[in-house]
Amino acid sequence: MLSRRCLLTSLVSVFLALAGCATTTPEPGATIEDHIVSFDRIDAAVTAINEKYGARDVLVVLDIDNTILTSTVDLGGDIWYQWQRGGLSVKPGPDQKVDCLFEDAIGLLYELGPMRLTEETLPDRIRSWQDGGNTVFALTSRSPKYRAATERELTRKGIDFARAPLAPEGTSTPVYREVAEREWSYMQGVMMTTGMNKGTMLETLLARTGRTFSAVVFVDDTRRHIDDVFAAFRASERTEAMIFHYTRIEAEREAEFGDVLTAQQAEKMDSDWRSLNAVLNEIFPARASVEGCLGTP
Repeated sequence: MLSRRCLLTSLVSVFLALAGCATTTPEPGATIEDHIVSFDRIDAAVTAINEKYGARDVLVVLDIDNTILTSTVDLGGDIWYQWQRGGLSVKPGPDQKVDCLFEDAIGLLYELGPMRLTEETLPDRIRSWQDGGNTVFALTSRSPKYRAATERELTRKGIDFARAPLAPEGTSTPVYREVAEREWSYMQGVMMTTGMNKGTMLETLLARTGRTFSAVVFVDDTRRHIDDVFAAFRASERTEAMIFHYTRIEAEREAEFGDVLTAQQAEKMDSDWRSLNAVLNEIFPARASVEGCLGTP
């Protein structure tokens, strides 16, 4: 017959073994899935990773432009920005490049232009992840200067990142506003990074909030950001990163027009920008005499 001490030791060993079986060790590193054109795939991935680790140990990080929201017209949207930066096959001519792109033009167009959802089901999907226990926040390249217009459009489309944001344990949404390489801010579940490395920015916010997760699901339409987040997590020994390159908007444009941007569409964006400035300068004639960016096409 086993002694009481031996019996206790045996029970402890069994308990520890069972506890070990009930705990899933995170798989280190990161994976990328390219050419994702529907959030159906991402929703399935979130469901699977939640079953693996538990929803409260899975962080979901979403880009905004051409991922959650997209422009209703080309001018002021992500396609216009890519064209201005020379990132598309059609390049702007010297007289088509917008002066003061970051200082004036982008902010003006964000304020003026309403946006639409990339997929109509997105508000419900995001809400279901939040209600199911996932931490969910937005990570955008937009500057903190554009927060008001950004939050306005998210709210207008029924998306609230303050419902289950990344925050220190036991607290509500924190407010951070700092300058690193450039200025960044985080509040209401939206991190605005002024174009800085999103892998570095994600690590920064995790460190500031003191949070760790067994898994991260990251979705973005820009290849540079996909690669930066992959680089940040590929050697991780405690977090599994599932990274999705979401290309729905560009795929739709290629299917409809034969390219992401045609020469005719580029010419129209240039014409629309000049027409907008002409109208504004007619209504506000003092704009044309202001030194700096204001009032220049």
